[in-house]
Amino acid sequence: MRYRVIAVIAAAAVLGVVAARATASGQKANAHTLTVWLQVDAQNGWPDLVAAANSKFEAANPGWSVNVQYQQWTDHLQKFDATIAGNDTPDVIEMGNTEMTKYMAAGAFTSLTASKFDNSSKWLTGMRAWGTYLGKLYGVPYYAGSRVITYRSDLFTKAGFKKPPTSMAQFQAQLVKVGKMEKGVKGFAPMYVGGEDWYSALSFVFDYGGSIATFSHGKWHGTLA
Repeated sequence: MRYRVIAVIAAAAVLGVVAARATASGQKANAHTLTVWLQVDAQNGWPDLVAAANSKFEAANPGWSVNVQYQQWTDHLQKFDATIAGNDTPDVIEMGNTEMTKYMAAGAFTSLTASKFDNSSKWLTGMRAWGTYLGKLYGVPYYAGSRVITYRSDLFTKAGFKKPPTSMAQFQAQLVKVGKMEKGVKGFAPMYVGGEDWYSALSFVFDYGGSIATFSHGKWHGTLA
């Protein structure tokens, strides 16, 4: 989701998934229609907010109308790739933060000016980074969700811990004790992570000041060991 008119989403923006604008907009048939791709989350969760954003945009841009097309997370990237190939992209697209970099690096989006968006000075640093590539902004924060950790409270209670940890050091110490207590159980892990969940792993890397790679002298250099 990047766009010259990303104000459409920005007006409705709260925090998080990134909204960006494509460079090759194919709205030639009707130059006064802004085509916006949103995920069905918006259609089901906050339709009134979308309607309000559309109305605000149309009021500020006489002669323009907003055409919101709802997409599914499962196939929106394949459909977007097809529009790029056919030079008929939407004007604004909602995209997950982990999906942004590929398109920013490929030059698929138009760069944006943060100051043109309401409350840009209050964007969370991490969320601003999702839509930024090599110092240029290509997407704005849309919304973010919180993660929930499910754990066996009975095992932690058995290990002597009655309350959740309040620091990483405490969390690690508790995991070690619970792990030792159940080490005879085949396949047991005090902290369960489904599959090769790099999302979870990298959150710990970043917490400790690490990164995946840095860009210098025209090349990316890996920083993980």
